[in-house]
Amino acid sequence: MLVQRSISLGIFTQLSTAALVPRQIAYAGNYAIVNCGPDNTALLHTLLDEIYTALLPAIQDAETTHGPAFQAFFKDAENGAKVSNLLVNITEGAPAFPPDTQFPNGAPLLVCLSGKGELSGRISTGEPFDAFDRCNASIAALSLTGTKYIAICPLFWTTPALVTSPPAPPANNQPASDCLSLSRNKRQFRGTTTNRHGAVKLVQYKVWVVLEEIVHSYIYAAFGLGSHTNPLDLYDSNAALALSAQDSLLNAPSYVLYVASIYGHCTSFPSSTGRELLDAGPDIAANQPTNETDLVSVEPSV
Repeated sequence: MLVQRSISLGIFTQLSTAALVPRQIAYAGNYAIVNCGPDNTALLHTLLDEIYTALLPAIQDAETTHGPAFQAFFKDAENGAKVSNLLVNITEGAPAFPPDTQFPNGAPLLVCLSGKGELSGRISTGEPFDAFDRCNASIAALSLTGTKYIAICPLFWTTPALVTSPPAPPANNQPASDCLSLSRNKRQFRGTTTNRHGAVKLVQYKVWVVLEEIVHSYIYAAFGLGSHTNPLDLYDSNAALALSAQDSLLNAPSYVLYVASIYGHCTSFPSSTGRELLDAGPDIAANQPTNETDLVSVEPSV
């Protein structure tokens, strides 16, 4: 059951039709893994298990609303229930989309693509759409907004830039080595929005890439977004930090930065007074049929 409390459910679609050609179907809980082959299916199953483990402490933290990571990325205590509910939905693979005969549970589907014609349809304007066309030299995965489909592109498996998973949290409860660091004045994360500091958390590990695309699906379902209110991907940690409390709920990378920070026992975050000095960046609204993990446009700084 999709956890709703205080937020309305609205299902819309930007793809007026979508056709999937399934050859192999496996399940990890309620999540279907389609056309991925034995080895890649096993890896995705492992990644989904790791996502479940990583989400549990983040859910607990969001319920308190007082932690520094929550305050940095979601700001307002009123967001606590909305964030924790969305993360709970992901752990359960809760129904987010209308069921169909082949996939009756309504959870997002992970579809591995190897060529054209495997996941195609038409967008609301009537123009043809093939998900594989978005799988170029930089796109590792994408969520087809308004549908249950998450496309896993060939680059997800082949690029050496993507490590499977982050290291396990330190046994002594100390912060992990890949936590975000602060600028000298501690008012923002080190780096600038130009060099997109912080994106390494989203593109270095396959587990966070999969989480981000799943988050897109549940954001779309839980907040009832229409076809012209598709949230952008603001990967840069300072851009995510500067979002309003309301807009932060619609930015999938904010959830991933938050979950990764909790998982890594990270403790250093900019102060709220410093956050007010940052530029808010673009409004969270777009008119595009996908949200995608682009390994070129999110280069981390050092």
